[in-house]
Amino acid sequence: MITYSVHPVNPQLRYLNQTVDILQNGGIAVYPTDTVYGMGASITNPNGIDRISRILLKDKQRTFSFICNDFSQISRYARVTNAHFKLMKRYLPGPYTFILPASNLVPKKICPKRKTVGIRLPDCTVVLELIRKLGEPLANTSLDLPGSLRNDPEIIKEAVSNDVDVMLDIGPLENADGSTIIDLTEETPVLVRAGKGPWNE
Repeated sequence: MITYSVHPVNPQLRYLNQTVDILQNGGIAVYPTDTVYGMGASITNPNGIDRISRILLKDKQRTFSFICNDFSQISRYARVTNAHFKLMKRYLPGPYTFILPASNLVPKKICPKRKTVGIRLPDCTVVLELIRKLGEPLANTSLDLPGSLRNDPEIIKEAVSNDVDVMLDIGPLENADGSTIIDLTEETPVLVRAGKGPWNE
């Protein structure tokens, strides 16, 4: 596994470009978010998706979400009503996952029944710039580590070195916690899991 020590505010472009090359060739990356470190692949690269799917078969509790870098990407892969768009604008970018009806562009390998998809737009410069350069969302999943350890790059490196091709390391994450998950598949939002993001609706 290649590890790049990346500046959290001004990430080095050469490291992002090299990571994009790996993702476009079926690679898997670990990267920071505004919650914990995540693991993902390019959503249109079947090799990367297959590799993560095999990892997820070992742990049925973990699923894919999409990390997007703007609302334009979100609208391509999820169906969002005007009311829910306004609600999401109040909270994103931020430590939230919104469950939404999936569009037909969601690959079957990620969402076999194409019914719903979890959407993230994190407040994290490194992953947003990575996705901008990649040109498409990341199919993201959590790391198979206790929550309190998913913010420590050194522990993560030991845990994923056999499964992952590249890691963007910005150091330990402060106040690490999972995202707050909100179900927007019906008219009324439903809090599925309380996490790092406060929910006052």
